[in-house]
Amino acid sequence: MRKVNIEDYKRFQIPEDLLDQLFRTNAFKLFVPRAFGGLQLDLKSASQRITETSAHFGGLGWVLNLGAGANWFSGFFEAEAAKTIFSPKGTVIAGSGADSGNFKTEDGSVLLNGNWGKCSGAAHANYFSLNAKNADTGELSSFVVPRESVEFSEDKWGIFGLKSTSSLSINLSDVRVPQEFGFHINSIKNHFDYKVFHIPFEQFARVCMSSCFSGIAQCFLNTLHAEQIFKADFELITDSLRQKISSAIQNRDAIAESIEHESREGILSDRLQAAVRIRLGQANMLIFDEIQQMFKTAGLALVEEDKLSHWAYRDVLTAIHHPMMKV
Repeated sequence: MRKVNIEDYKRFQIPEDLLDQLFRTNAFKLFVPRAFGGLQLDLKSASQRITETSAHFGGLGWVLNLGAGANWFSGFFEAEAAKTIFSPKGTVIAGSGADSGNFKTEDGSVLLNGNWGKCSGAAHANYFSLNAKNADTGELSSFVVPRESVEFSEDKWGIFGLKSTSSLSINLSDVRVPQEFGFHINSIKNHFDYKVFHIPFEQFARVCMSSCFSGIAQCFLNTLHAEQIFKADFELITDSLRQKISSAIQNRDAIAESIEHESREGILSDRLQAAVRIRLGQANMLIFDEIQQMFKTAGLALVEEDKLSHWAYRDVLTAIHHPMMKV
């Protein structure tokens, strides 16, 4: 991939040439079965890809993390619906975890209404995932909706970092989709033998999110080196951060292998669930605290907008606030 510049950080969406690299390598289909054109990787291998991409450019890694993570839903549709949604080469899902809409079932289809915010990757997604409550029973279900059925809000999220992730709000007004486009997370409907589908959503998301954060921290470190922020003292000043990133990645790899082996149809022992939350969350905070210490010694460089490291630092500050990053 080409070098990233400051304008890439400031844009509302990922530049096409960088995005094309993800499509060419089928990266958004890390967790999609091979039968639907995906890579069907184990969690450890896929997480490494997320970290590597995030280390090149935080925003690019963020949209890969969320897009590939949402495409993981491919296991929770009946095979024919999954084939329809996920087989096209460019399939990427963006979406929201909010339950800010409702639905009614009518003659084999579903009528959806509502508003959902902060759908990262909206600029390049061709489907959107959302949660909605049954208007009659209050039961919560999840759905995917084709891009052409979605109305985008004109309001852009005025976020401090990760600006290029095209996070938009969507509106649906009496949008009808096939009933087969509904799903429940961890209710496996195809490729039961693919172990990643068995991992509970929260633990899956925490591994992917932490993988992205380790990469974003590495990206920040790379910009410090490229701009010679600490000059001859670089190795000395950054040694502790490099060690913490390396330790976090090793920790992540071990956790990914463990939960993939131990999970069964969305069930994982309370002990392992707690271990995932605590170990990953603590590793993320150790990295963040180290970066904050580094900020104190960097002088004006990290507050000057003409420095690449300033924009990489913004991504760190933004990413750490995601709930899945913390203990």
